[in-house]
Amino acid sequence: MPFTHYRLMPVEQATAALEEFLTERPAALGLLRTELTTHGVDPDAMLDGFPSSLTPLWNWIAGRRAEFALDPATSTQAVPREQWPSWARHAVTGVKVPSSTMIVLVDGLVSYLALVIITGAPNVRWGLGSPEDSHHHLHHHPVLIGHGRQVFVPTLPMGGMMRLRRGERSLHATELEEYAAGAIVDLGLRPTAVLESQDSLVVVVAEPECFDIGVHPVIADRSPDLVDRMARELAGLDGIVSAHRSAPDALQVDAPSWHADELERWLIIWMKANSPFIR
Repeated sequence: MPFTHYRLMPVEQATAALEEFLTERPAALGLLRTELTTHGVDPDAMLDGFPSSLTPLWNWIAGRRAEFALDPATSTQAVPREQWPSWARHAVTGVKVPSSTMIVLVDGLVSYLALVIITGAPNVRWGLGSPEDSHHHLHHHPVLIGHGRQVFVPTLPMGGMMRLRRGERSLHATELEEYAAGAIVDLGLRPTAVLESQDSLVVVVAEPECFDIGVHPVIADRSPDLVDRMARELAGLDGIVSAHRSAPDALQVDAPSWHADELERWLIIWMKANSPFIR
């Protein structure tokens, strides 16, 4: 999609830009996990989905600030705008992002910050910012909406990263953690069912002819299309004979060569990466 600022987009283009933004999120989160692994950090331990995890993550990112600046000695070049994440192309003006490392870290941080907020406030939904007010600074931006509030998730990560790159004082150590906790309060309405830290995202039961899979109701209710999309993804995997939705929060999967633990691991990884970004 060519560069047009979100505020200047007609509703059809803004809706397409929202879908593009959401489509990018799982891959961006995956690249952040890969970056952590490459540098000897366990992503499962670091990225536990709670606001407190944002403090060590930000400290780790800030410790790599030297990699964000242009360095003629290593031929580091500015990344062209057409290779930026869509939210940056459509919202950031007059800025050169100098390295692919910075792109990976800031885009992954955007995905993870969104995941943390949605985990804490599962009632929120993705939508277009202030669609009726063309003068609002978040008009037609991809935002999280809840309790009469809206949040454009990239704002704080990008601001913090740009100040790091310029060598300026950036976010204080716990600022992202405090921001996420505040956003959860602002956006959240505590639902009847909640996702507690000890709860399983999925339950896999091996029956004689198939696997019965139950999805936590909070996740299934927040993303009505999630179970259908999960079934489609499963159906394309090797060794999966069939996968179909059997209830709003349940699947039946025929996979004779799969073990229940193996299937559960795949489902949990897929859900953590994808469920926050399905409308």
